[in-house]
Amino acid sequence: MVSRRWAPLGGMVSLRDAMDRLLEQSFVRPDRGAASEVAGARALPIELCEREADYLLRAYVPGARVEDIDINVDRGTTLTVKASIPGHGDEAADHKWIVAELGYGEVARSITLPTTVDVNKIDASVENGVLTIVLPKAEEAKPRQIKITAK
Repeated sequence: MVSRRWAPLGGMVSLRDAMDRLLEQSFVRPDRGAASEVAGARALPIELCEREADYLLRAYVPGARVEDIDINVDRGTTLTVKASIPGHGDEAADHKWIVAELGYGEVARSITLPTTVDVNKIDASVENGVLTIVLPKAEEAKPRQIKITAK
């Protein structure tokens, strides 16, 4: 016979988590399905725009070193960006925080792009804590002008 300890509150979720889930499921967001968080990391806030020949993505990665940022493209359409944002060293210090809104630690974001990108021509740079990624569209995904000939 197996004996289990009874934990009456073990399966409960917080009211905040329940409300967050309810609101996410109740309202349709324009980016729903286009982006997702990566397990074990906070969501990396981004801005993404489509231009004629490419996509432009920007993300804040304050203090992150180039070697602490990881960019992957899977099948030419799914972009995943991960970064490690360093703290200032006193996150675990024994004092009482009044406001703590700055985020530290692992951040990540995965985006499914509408068209395929040319993974060999992707350009990424970091300047003043802003990560900029230019994702050129693959030739087959670019709009083409069809020339008409008279007969």
